[in-house]
Formats: sequence, C-alpha cells, structure tokens
Amino acid sequence: MIELKFGQRKVVNFRGARKVVGGLTEKNKIDILLYISKEFANADKEEELYDIVISLCKDIFECDNTTLRMWKDNLLVPSRFFKETIPPRRNLSQDEGYSGFTFKTRMPLLIQDLSHHVEYIDEGETTRAVMCVPIMYKEDCLGTIAVESDTEFFYREDDLEILEALGSQLALAITSVRLIQGLVQANEREAQILKQLEWDMRMGRNVQSQIVETVIAPWNGLHFGTYYEPMTEVSGDYFNVVRQGNSITAIIVDVSGHGIPAALVTMSIHYQFQRCTALGMGLSETMAELGESVRPQLPDGTYFTAFILKVYSDYTYSYVNAAHQKMLHYHNGTGRIEELDTQGVPLGIFEVERSNFEEKHGKILPGDILFLPTDGIVEQKNDQRQELGNQRFIEWIRQEKATIEEQRDKIYVSDLVGSLIGRFKRYKGDIRNGDDVSLLALQCNPELGKAKTLLSLAKSAAKAKKDQVAYDKALEVFSMDESLKDSLVLLGKMYYRDRNFEKSVQFLEKYLRTSGEESEHIHYLLGRAYYELDNIPEAKRALKRSLAIDHTYAKSSLRLARCYLKDNETPKAIKVLQQGIKSAPTNEYLKISLKKLEELVRRKTAEVGAEQRKEAV
Repeated sequence: MIELKFGQRKVVNFRGARKVVGGLTEKNKIDILLYISKEFANADKEEELYDIVISLCKDIFECDNTTLRMWKDNLLVPSRFFKETIPPRRNLSQDEGYSGFTFKTRMPLLIQDLSHHVEYIDEGETTRAVMCVPIMYKEDCLGTIAVESDTEFFYREDDLEILEALGSQLALAITSVRLIQGLVQANEREAQILKQLEWDMRMGRNVQSQIVETVIAPWNGLHFGTYYEPMTEVSGDYFNVVRQGNSITAIIVDVSGHGIPAALVTMSIHYQFQRCTALGMGLSETMAELGESVRPQLPDGTYFTAFILKVYSDYTYSYVNAAHQKMLHYHNGTGRIEELDTQGVPLGIFEVERSNFEEKHGKILPGDILFLPTDGIVEQKNDQRQELGNQRFIEWIRQEKATIEEQRDKIYVSDLVGSLIGRFKRYKGDIRNGDDVSLLALQCNPELGKAKTLLSLAKSAAKAKKDQVAYDKALEVFSMDESLKDSLVLLGKMYYRDRNFEKSVQFLEKYLRTSGEESEHIHYLLGRAYYELDNIPEAKRALKRSLAIDHTYAKSSLRLARCYLKDNETPKAIKVLQQGIKSAPTNEYLKISLKKLEELVRRKTAEVGAEQRKEAV
C-alpha cells in the first residue's frame, strides 16, 4: 500500500474551537493523487476497484468506517464497506441520509458533527464526522463514497478535496472497466490488446477533460476564447480560470514531453493550483508553491513552464511568468500589441522560492484582448520547415481581428481564436503538430464603458426610488452583457424588494454562478426567495450554504427553521435554532423564536395527552 508519512491525527480543543492536528501533509496529498491513478489503472475488475477504494480510504483518512454505495434499481446499494454497522446498512433512496443527499445534489458534503444533523442518520448510529462525495462520470452519478469517523470534527476541507479527486478517478476507472469487460467478451485477444491501449489513451483524455474546460463562461464583462489540441490523445498543456468574486485567476502550463507522463503532471498541477487560489496565495507565492509541491513527483528530466494572470473587478491585472510564452496584450484604442514578460525560471528543475519570480501589473480596457498561448503555436513548422514565430502570429492577430470587426463590433474573442487556429492549420498544411497546441484569450467587452455609465444611472435611480428608470437602465445593461456582477446583484435585489421572487431567483442564481463569489447574504436572499416561491428544498440548500459561509448569520437560521416547520419537521427546526444560538448567543430573535417554538411543542404535547386520557375514560 501507499507509504503515507504522517502521525495519527487527533481532535483537540484550541481556544474554544475543535481543531484537527496531525493528518496529511502537502507532500502526502501529491503522493496520494498519483498513487490513486496508479492503483486504479492496475485494476481490471469492478470489484477490485471497490476493494481498492475501501483500502485507500482506511489508509488515507484513518477512518472508523467507509461505505461505497452504487446506484442500482433506483436505490443506493451498499457495495463495499470496512465493517458492518449497528443498525446494519440498508439500501437508500436519493432522499435518505447523507449519501442520498450527496447523490441527489451531486455535491460533496462535509459534516463535522452529525449529532446536530439527525436527519442524515438512522437511530443508534455512532458516526459523528462524515465526508461524502458523488462518483460522477460526466453528468451521471454512479454512486457515493462516505468516509466516517466516530470522533467529531475529525476531517478538514483538504481531506474532502482528496476524497473528491478519488471519486472522480473512480468514476472514470469504473466506466473504463465496464467497457473493457465488454470488449473482452466481444473480441479476440489481439484485438482486445489493441483496443485496450486505445481505450487507455481515451480514458486519459477523459480525465483531462474533467480539469481543462474549453468552454468558459464570461466573468464581469470579460469573455473567453480557447483552443486545446493534444499532440496525442492526452496533453502536457493545461489551462484553467478560477473565479473568486472580486477577481479571477487564470493559468496556462506547458509540461515538457508528451503523452501520459506529461498528462499525469497536469493533474497534479491542477489540484495544487486550485488549492493555492483557495488559500488566497499571491501570484509569486503560488508559482513557487506549484514548483515545490510538484517537483518531487516529476519523472526524470521533466519540467514545466507556467504563466499566471489575475484580473480584478476594476480591470487591473497582475501577472507572473515562469519561463512560459509571453502574454500578448492587444490595445483596442491604439491597435498596438504588447508582449508582456517577467523574470522567472522553469519549474521542476531545481528548488525555487518567491524571489525567483517577478510580478508586474497592467490594465485591460474595453475592447482589449489578452492572449496566453503555449509554444506549440509559434514553434510549429510548415512543409518548408519555416517556424511560425511570435512576430508572424502577432501580425495574424491584427489581420484576423480587422476581418472580424468588419462583420461585428461587439464581443468576438471566440470567433477570433477560431480564425487564428484556422490560419494556423492552413499554415502547417499536412505537417503534423510538433507539440500540444493551446490558446487562452480574454476580451474585455467593447461596450463596457457605456454599460458602466448606465449602471451608475440605474443605481442612482434605485437610491432615489425611481424604480422604472432603475429597472430600464439595469435591464439595458443586462442586455449588453449578462455577466456584469453589479447589474445582476442590483436586479436580483430590486426584484426581491418588489416581491417578484421568480425574477429575483433568476438573477441571484446567475450572479452566484458566474461571479464565483460566496456571500452569506446573497445565499440568504436566494433562500428567502425560494421560500416565498414554496420551493422548500432549494430554499434549504441556499440557507444551508449561507450558514456554511457564516454560521453566525441569524437570518438564515431563522428562515431555515421556518423551512423545516413548513415541512412539519419541528424537531429539526428546534435543532437549527439551538445551533444558531450557540453560534450567535447574543441574538434575541433566535432566543425568542426558540422559546415560542418549544412552548408550542409543549402545548401540543399536553393537548395530545389530554385527548388520550379523555379517550381512555
């Protein structure tokens, strides 16, 4: 089994809070991700995969139990577990327990103390802390993995991230095994071997497709164009865009070499990049962390280059380059194309630190475009063995942009990327690609200036209670660009105020989805709007998310309790209010509501008792 170098984790009280000490180090996490891929690749039966999952969870998470449930005949059937429970496990519908909740929502779940969530467990269960993730293959959920501990607060968010990665790779492995088993029955051995090799490569491509999104939704007036073409089935190129509410962070990476080894490195880079952005690290710090966390796992002679770009809500940006291709900034006002670079070194060759990387800044204006390519474009040769080169590519940008602008003057970055790649293919002719080819481009909406002016007028009108003017201006902004955060929030709040909850939900949901911002207040408004629309399941989801962001947000506790009362789940409503008082002990509204509810329960209990005695007489 995998040799994890960690001591026994413990839960301790530290300054009044429960805290996990011990457990996984950052190096453990990278070892685990690579080991999971290796273990699953060696399994050729579905039952073997199940056994591997149970064994891995036991070693990685030091759990008291693990339950793997697969979806069969419209039920979640316990297919493997570490040990039997009391009461024994049973088949679950998608509306039962934490496994049912995870399967239905397709969302990972971390509960630190199940004693506060009795709706998720059967009577008599001893499990207290649980992580549960869906086993997702594209849009289909194959089942769930639940890792359970009898100790409260035993797991952390980074444990959940590892379990999510395990679930994703298990889904691909299960699908692969099922198809492979069909091939074994249908073909002769030689044909089976050939198809197996082809499938292995396709499976690797499927794994990469889970982490490299080629269709990226716009963010706050920034629109994206992408191209991604591996030289073989799998690629050593990688790009990603992470939304963080008031900023986005984009990265593009080129791993040396090709095929499966390079593709496995991109998987590690992906998870490390997600971790660094979630922790709020600076760009130079992120670059150094990527180099140091991935370097011990690189195959001999392998290294990678990277370019990281962060764009803020005011459209200023910062960037750091680790020996990657230069970023190109097309200035719409002047037609100038600026080549942007910083001092930096390749990653994975030697030890690096923050001081090895320089950070620079700029600003993107309406109509400006930023291009982040890999060297597979500019180093491509044609049939006369002439390299494309950076200057020729820059001239193409000017020419293709001018051609497209003759047809449209609004957002065209996706069309521009398509035109550039079409010209690239014509240039190389029948010559095969010499490398993986990737391009990420960001365009600032050319109408952003006009939109911001209209939005300012809408806000002023709303403040002056000139509602019709506010609606007209805000909706005009929305028609110009549906991704602008401030217009989405303004419309969501105005419709909420005017009790048009259906419209409010539309704009608040879009705001949360496109901005990447997590706000307890916005989730509360969304939950309240769903409540007024009598969509109690969605109301609960939004309110629980609000409390997950800020457990002291009393409004969400009060409204969630109302949701449970509407579903005739009074004990759960009382639990929510009790937990709310623990989190916000000075809130009088929570105390008054709990007192009224407990009094109501006592009165009803007394009335039922009186009726029973009367009937007995």
